[in-house]
Amino acid sequence: MKIGEFAQKHNITQDTVRHYLDMGLLVTEKDGGQYDFSEVDCHDLMQIIELKKLNFSLNEVRKILTIQRISGSNTNTFRNLFLTFMEEKKKEVDFKLQKYNKFNELLKDKIQEIQSTEIKDKKRFGFPISSLHLLICPKCQSKLTLNEGTIEENNIMDANIKCSCGYEAVIRNGIFIYEKSVRTKMLYGKKMPSKEEYLACTPYEYNNFLYKGMNAIIEFINKCSMEPEYIMEIDNCVGFFLLQYIRFIPKGSVYVLIDYDIERLTKLKLNLEMYYDHKSFIFLCCDYDELPIKKSSMDILIDYNMSENYEESTGEVLFEKILPLMKPNGIITGSYYYLIENSSVIGLDKKILKRYNKNNYNERFDKYNLKLIRSSDIGPAAGENPFNMDLTGIKGLDLYQAIYACKRILG
Repeated sequence: MKIGEFAQKHNITQDTVRHYLDMGLLVTEKDGGQYDFSEVDCHDLMQIIELKKLNFSLNEVRKILTIQRISGSNTNTFRNLFLTFMEEKKKEVDFKLQKYNKFNELLKDKIQEIQSTEIKDKKRFGFPISSLHLLICPKCQSKLTLNEGTIEENNIMDANIKCSCGYEAVIRNGIFIYEKSVRTKMLYGKKMPSKEEYLACTPYEYNNFLYKGMNAIIEFINKCSMEPEYIMEIDNCVGFFLLQYIRFIPKGSVYVLIDYDIERLTKLKLNLEMYYDHKSFIFLCCDYDELPIKKSSMDILIDYNMSENYEESTGEVLFEKILPLMKPNGIITGSYYYLIENSSVIGLDKKILKRYNKNNYNERFDKYNLKLIRSSDIGPAAGENPFNMDLTGIKGLDLYQAIYACKRILG
């Protein structure tokens, strides 16, 4: 029979048959330039299939068939040698079984550990009473009045907030909310992806690029000699940086988070309440134009790739809104993206190249009297962020992160 009929009869592909011929597992001769398979070949193939089911490699199968073809099937030579092969294979399988049984037990223990994570003693976070002195009216800078509130363990969980100028806000479920700012976060006209959606689409190489940048920022912060009382994160994806930094936050520090998307902020808050030990947070649901925080109150500002996004979407400079919040000896640290041309650039809007110019930030540091005390560069990025439509598919450019730490120079 020809190769097609032979392959079809045994439910394998013609390529597999040719591979077995090339390895010497099948020894069919050609007749008139074409292979002519016999019943002997059918018997050999059945043996190959059976030996593969016993987990023998093709090289091992070839050795067994060679011994059989020379010594015969029903001989002591073949039986003894084949028995040796079988015993060695059983030892190999037994070893793997022990190994995988051990893996199985470790996996079961890890699954049980995750499923039984202690959350029954979950503490709800609210606005810390000890931080009420930070609150001011973002409209007129006057002190805010709180009433009709509820308190749990020195945290304000619910309250109505008013100012004599007419400004009104609330604290609900421990989150300070300026209701006129509340809206869904969008990205290129669509709802901003969840972390699950982001991870499903973004290559690990790009995520490692981000991770290196976050680690560099954390290292900068950890080397600061100060004991920060208040740390504020400025991040387009609320808490993205925090969830890497949280194990390093000093116990006495209050960490401030900002987002106008109440759903995303609430989800982050719940996750922090359930699984993390650090307990001092302030959650602000508002725009950066409406921050109810008094000036010169933050020890550290963390601008994690937010300024570029903010300025692109609003046309305003974020530094002008957040730098007044720094204490006189405070630090602003963070990262920003910049591009370097590595060949001729195809299909690039020149506005993009201007936007991702490293000199933009050097000029900004000078303009706002920021003294650069530490800096490093991470990159180039491997892989792409599919949610950054500005840079997706652009050839001839390398994406870097500039990591910096600056002190404000007053006077």
